[in-house]
Amino acid sequence: MDERNNDLWQGGPWERSDPRGSMPGAMPPRYVPPRPVLRPRRRKRRFSLPVCMGLAALLVSLVAIGAVMDSLWPVQLLPGGDEDYAYRQPGRDEEKLDTTPPAIPRAETGTGVTVELCPDSGESLTYTQIYDKNLPSMVSIQAEDAKSYSTGTGVVLTADGYLITNAHVVAGADKVQVACADNRVLDAALVGFDAREDLAVLKVEADDLTPAEFGDSFALRCGDPVAAIGDPLGYRSTITDGIVSALDRDVEVDGTSMVLIQTSAAINMGNSGGALINQYGQVVGITTVKIVTDDGSAESLGFAIPSRRVKYVADTLIAGKQVRRGIFGFTVLTRTAQGGGLTLDSVDKTSDAYAKGLRAGDVLTAADGQSLNAVEDLVRLKQSMGAGDTVSLTYVRSGQSRTVSVTLIDPDEQT
Repeated sequence: MDERNNDLWQGGPWERSDPRGSMPGAMPPRYVPPRPVLRPRRRKRRFSLPVCMGLAALLVSLVAIGAVMDSLWPVQLLPGGDEDYAYRQPGRDEEKLDTTPPAIPRAETGTGVTVELCPDSGESLTYTQIYDKNLPSMVSIQAEDAKSYSTGTGVVLTADGYLITNAHVVAGADKVQVACADNRVLDAALVGFDAREDLAVLKVEADDLTPAEFGDSFALRCGDPVAAIGDPLGYRSTITDGIVSALDRDVEVDGTSMVLIQTSAAINMGNSGGALINQYGQVVGITTVKIVTDDGSAESLGFAIPSRRVKYVADTLIAGKQVRRGIFGFTVLTRTAQGGGLTLDSVDKTSDAYAKGLRAGDVLTAADGQSLNAVEDLVRLKQSMGAGDTVSLTYVRSGQSRTVSVTLIDPDEQT
């Protein structure tokens, strides 16, 4: 690896901040635009011969001056230079987030590879055990184009080289390299990319990687212990601990709404595409954004894409299909109906739900056989589905219970 690539694994100083949410009855916080936790793209430096000679002469002069000054007072030097540790001030010199797929070789799709979500099993692990179990499944990623390069983290999906990361880690690149836990550096090909979901699937030529075990984000509860593993600020393979601070947070990032897990585990630049891990050592989310404020007052406000959504998007991309967001075509009241269930507030006349007979005032009691007790139950169900998928809905009208199969619709195709 050349000198520039050695610097690849230095992590990076750029993050993207957080959501606009507020609690009912509370004063909303000052809006801070969400930012992916990625380092800014560094520009590659190229110097002409005259410039190099001039710099050499300047260096000799500075060394001579330094020798004199050293006798006057001691000087402490910071490791790595301030470029590695300086944060960009929000609103200043920030590049617009690239959403174009990387121009790298394409890998085969339709291979049948899927993300398997495993149920909770065994006893809770210590953070040391969580780290030891997951470290071999974490990779560092460098994406570069002709003028710049940036870094992030990835999670191993299969032993033969399928990897999951954030889309913004590799967006716009014309070369992507992956550093494995054993320090091998491999070129990556693109399986699939979706900027709106901020997920990408890569493929490297290998047959001996250690896949991560994915857990079901539906099983998470607020207060559950979690850990994040990634490369913050270039410190490779860093683990931070915390809890699940909130579930189903509606976060808007660059105009795109995402439903995410909120965590107090520290997430910083270079963590993008890394793993949020539950107490059983299972990956339950892919870290993506955090809150950044001008005065640095925001702390422990990080977010991850739930594993249920990761599975749906990754499976779709690997199958070679387009990810299409789906909606039910109706709205419900936030207050639970008397006796349980969710009351339909309105039903879109262009939706399949309307065509199947659902109307305002009906009470939904179950979806795919699971009881509905809160709006979040529908939100989480939708995370694992897209337009064209069907769900079995049970509802009550005038004391009678009925069950219908409803197809989710694409909000972008509504007229």
